Amino acid sequence: MGNTQNYFTIQQKNTIQSGVLMVTVIIPIFNRIKTLNKCVDSVLSQTYSDLDIILVDDGSNDSSGNLCDKYMQADPRIRVIHEEHQGVALARNQGIKIAKGEYITFIDSDDYVMPDYVEKLVEAIEKNNSVLAICNSYNSRDGKLSKRKLYGEHQCLANDFIKDTFYSRIEGESCWGKLYKTCDIKHIFREFNYCEDIFYVFEYLAGKDEYVTVVPEFLYYYVRHEDSITGLKRAEDLMDVLRLCEEISNICHDKYPQYAASSDALLVNNAFFVYLNSKKHIDSKGNELRAETKKIIKEYRKDVLHDREASAKTKGACILSYISFGLLSFIYRFI
Repeated sequence: MGNTQNYFTIQQKNTIQSGVLMVTVIIPIFNRIKTLNKCVDSVLSQTYSDLDIILVDDGSNDSSGNLCDKYMQADPRIRVIHEEHQGVALARNQGIKIAKGEYITFIDSDDYVMPDYVEKLVEAIEKNNSVLAICNSYNSRDGKLSKRKLYGEHQCLANDFIKDTFYSRIEGESCWGKLYKTCDIKHIFREFNYCEDIFYVFEYLAGKDEYVTVVPEFLYYYVRHEDSITGLKRAEDLMDVLRLCEEISNICHDKYPQYAASSDALLVNNAFFVYLNSKKHIDSKGNELRAETKKIIKEYRKDVLHDREASAKTKGACILSYISFGLLSFIYRFI
């Protein structure tokens, strides 16, 4: 069971007395026996003691489920849900249903956090009475770290956070690395295979006039593996990207016109992403993807080109699409 007992002892010695505010930590797990120890141990070593830790075993067929049960026996703050494999979105939803905390944070079972991750987020959201607290984070791949693009020490309105995410000015789309107020969670994760995070964060913040507070420290480590869901480029996943971004755009045009232009930029930008990755699929699904992405790009590219806030990269791709989609593919292969 790795260093679980060691971390549990350290946690008991070093935690601060954090008062009455409980934080629910939801960790969805599917076949992550190689990374689960490091992830859960990083949570057990938190300096914040009032934790409600929910491990959702999403039908793992390795020994991840057994390891979850051992952790539950070692620490009374841990609860385990075992279910049939339904995907990360439904796994997180199961955790939300039974959450006890005033706050909720999500951690992926590939990833790990610094010991003061929860403490810093709670301090930030409480001090500023924010609707959301978010920390800076690292991408970790093959032992190499790179900083994810976010803000420095900063507060911004929820509306601005959404726009900055849609315009790709910041990497704020992921559901992890954030602290949510449980009382403000009125929705669930949608059943998309890919990029379901951005929809969740959008629905949580949309229309709110409150502030998002960013903790400047780098407290979350997002670990990328070739076999993780983020490494997959299946045709079904790519189609989900289109469907998700189309639905966000439709919602914005219908209910939140203040995000309409930025949501169109999000849709077009991801349509280019899907088109370029669809080249790997030479079957009928690949042809369907390319036809659908071309249709979206042609419909929205003029609006994006007239949008002063759209990125130069997205506008450049739009211009290239007018000339030739083949030229677009050729140039972006080297970028």
